[in-house]
Amino acid sequence: MKQRKQNRQHYIFKIHTTRLKNNDWSLNLTPEEARSNNEVVAVSDSQAISFVRELAGHVLTEDKLEAVELRIRTIKQFKSGKASRQELVRLFQRLDELLFIQDYLFLVVDSHKDFDRANQGFLINGRQFHRLYGTANGVKKGTIVYVSDRVYAGLSKKINNGRNLSVPLVPAKLEAYKALASSASQPVTEPGGMIVAQDYVHTILADIVRIRDGDLKIPVLSEEIDYEVSFNINDGYGLISPELSRRWADDLGLTYLPAGFCIRNSFMKGMLFTFDFHKFAREIAGSDEITDVWGDRQFVFDAQLIVTASMLKLWGSYTNMEHYLECCRKSGYTFRVTKATPEKLENCRNLNYQFIQSLPLTEEALDRLIEPTVNDIKAVLGDDWRKSLLFLKGTHLTDKHVTTLEYDFAQALMAAPEMIRDPFVRAKIRERIDKRIQDAKLGQVKVQGNYSIIAGDPYALCQSLFGITVTGLLRAGEFYSAYWNEKKVKKAACFRAPMTCHNNNRILRFKKTSEMLKWYRYMDTVTIFNSWDTTTHALNGADMDECTA
Repeated sequence: MKQRKQNRQHYIFKIHTTRLKNNDWSLNLTPEEARSNNEVVAVSDSQAISFVRELAGHVLTEDKLEAVELRIRTIKQFKSGKASRQELVRLFQRLDELLFIQDYLFLVVDSHKDFDRANQGFLINGRQFHRLYGTANGVKKGTIVYVSDRVYAGLSKKINNGRNLSVPLVPAKLEAYKALASSASQPVTEPGGMIVAQDYVHTILADIVRIRDGDLKIPVLSEEIDYEVSFNINDGYGLISPELSRRWADDLGLTYLPAGFCIRNSFMKGMLFTFDFHKFAREIAGSDEITDVWGDRQFVFDAQLIVTASMLKLWGSYTNMEHYLECCRKSGYTFRVTKATPEKLENCRNLNYQFIQSLPLTEEALDRLIEPTVNDIKAVLGDDWRKSLLFLKGTHLTDKHVTTLEYDFAQALMAAPEMIRDPFVRAKIRERIDKRIQDAKLGQVKVQGNYSIIAGDPYALCQSLFGITVTGLLRAGEFYSAYWNEKKVKKAACFRAPMTCHNNNRILRFKKTSEMLKWYRYMDTVTIFNSWDTTTHALNGADMDECTA
């Protein structure tokens, strides 16, 4: 059976500035010492990690890693004694040599003064370190990426990727775009052709609640009728051909054809949805050419990807598509996938307090809302080991997951159902139940629903690409979901975190036609939005991101 490929974990130092300051900004530290001090973290593979390894001359092959990891598993399962323990120590040291990266680290900034001093440079194991950038998640936690002078110059050059440095950019945005190189991701096959297309932005009229700063910076709310709203119908997404989608699925070890992929490349991020734009060119457009974002004509049948301008953030820093791709090749960039859409959507989902705090719920409605959660808790309180296991491990647990589970009391329950009567197991289950009860009090209640990716209408996008009048297959107020259509559900509540007010709650009304079944056939696990209303605006400015419905 094909195994889904897991993103490789590497290990790096994560050090507080206070620790460096107390050592006069020069620290000698081994991986073993760092682990005992909780100064080591795991990071997933990324383009930046790949570049650092290349520049440091640290070649990593999967064969070497798999041989060491197999030997470790074998000793743990079948051998014991002093000699085996000594061999395990040597094997883990070998893993450190292969997976520990000492030229790339996270620095936790404890004060503004520390940050200013750190940016002047500091020493770790005799290597000078320089600030690289702050990632979106890292900055929120006061954590910045620094790299050694062995790789700094080469890495900076690769990340800049031959762009025109004279093009003016907002510094904060440029930092964020550079930091895309650190996104956890897996490399996939290079497409056999790509087109960077212009976004389709149009104006729609909508009734809105407008928020403006009033006197003393107090927000002023006003209702506006037929207000002109600018709408990018393809914000953050493009299209991938079914052929390349199958190839990427194989690259990732998937046994199904994903509805879409979240991708990364140089200054590029966003979703690619599986859509047969070649068929659209033949049957609807009657054309074989698209004008790209630089104004050049491109032959559509030579392309396996159509990327939009909102995905390639710095397209204006390159003269044309060939220039961009040539820079990527010289720098060593590859197309990478951060995640693929799932094979199937779940049937149950937990809400949170944000999603329900603004709902005008009566006592009767509240009882109906919490009933599934209460029933689950009551069921686990009994002696049914199956319901207890379902509660502990979730609905996605199957036989193929057994070998990857942690050795805990739940796995013991799987192996021996009679363990449900063991006092230790019962006590552990009770602990989990108590936590579940507390979480439910905070709004984490079970409902019939799923978490799915938002997609724009690819039919409308293709119309704009080929210069056809844009109508789309969905009108204002209409949405498409293969999941809910199959269940014959006509409408569902939609929430997207974070929420700030009751206006963020939306009701999606689903539509299904033969044309939609034909053109959306590959997009079976995403929720497709229309191009004619302000639903994405109401969901706190959503692009083609995520939603819970």
